[in-house]
Order: sequence, then C-alpha cells, then structure tokens
Amino acid sequence: MSIEISIADKSSDLESLSRLFSDNLTPQYISHSELQGYRALKPEQWAENIETVIREEIGSRLGQPRQTFPSGQAWQGVIQAREDDRLVGVALVTISRSAAVPFGVIEDIVVGKGLRDGGRGRALMEWIAAEMLRAGITRLFLESGIGNERAHRLFEGMGFKPISVVMMRELL
Repeated sequence: MSIEISIADKSSDLESLSRLFSDNLTPQYISHSELQGYRALKPEQWAENIETVIREEIGSRLGQPRQTFPSGQAWQGVIQAREDDRLVGVALVTISRSAAVPFGVIEDIVVGKGLRDGGRGRALMEWIAAEMLRAGITRLFLESGIGNERAHRLFEGMGFKPISVVMMRELL
C-alpha cells in the first residue's frame, strides 16, 4: 500500500472530499457531536441534508496550501489520504491552545467502505498524531458513536482510552 497523506487546501477537490465522507456514513458513526450540530436528528438518524452540511463544513476548513500543522496557534483543517491518486480517506482535525494543556482533536475520520482493514485508517491516524506532535501538541482526543465498535478497536489498539461517558436525554 502506497498511501500519500496531506493537508487539503483550497486547491483540493471539495466534491470528492465531501462525497467520500457522506457516502460512508452509517448510523453507528453518530455521536454526541453530530447531535449537537446540524448533522444528525437522532442517535440513529442523519439529517436529510447531510451531504450539504458535510460539504459546507469541509469547505469552511480548506485554507491556503500548507505542508504541516501550525505551531503556536489554533487551527482547523482537513486531511486527505490518497492511494494511486485516488481519494481513500478524509479526516477533520482541530488544534486548540486555549487549555492548560494544548490539545488536538480528530473530529472525524472516514475511510471508504471497500478499503477498510487495509491499514489506511491507522496510517491516517498515525500521520495526524505525528503532525500534532510536530506542532507541539501532546494530547489528542477523539470521540466515536457508541455502536462503532470496529473503530473503537482501532482507536484502542493505537493507545486511545475512554475518559468519559456522554449521555443524552430527550425531553419530549
């Protein structure tokens, strides 16, 4: 596997990034952040306009070309993974420096359905972790839908540990 991972920018193909992301969503992917925004209506139901929501989110993060994560400042970006010039994965990441310990967040990571279990997700996550460390970030968070057990195994195998439980109650 020859995977090329880079920061997506304004010259990247927004439609391909958005399509890969949207086409690979399952109800198991939904976590509290999707429910706290415009992506999901219920724990098992995506918003009807999910493709538009994802396209706008990704588009708002595509900035000027850059090779590395910025040091010393907050940042939100999109990471793309290509194999033989074909898009195979996408991740949305954030760096925050407004905490006692600056931290990074892998907000989303998506690998195409037919391309999973080949090490692409792990390679994408390892690249992100290395870039975070290079940018001076020593703490990395992610969150995942409660039923996304396949992803949980990957994350735990890479050293992530559960640190909290998020609960929700519908008041209607």
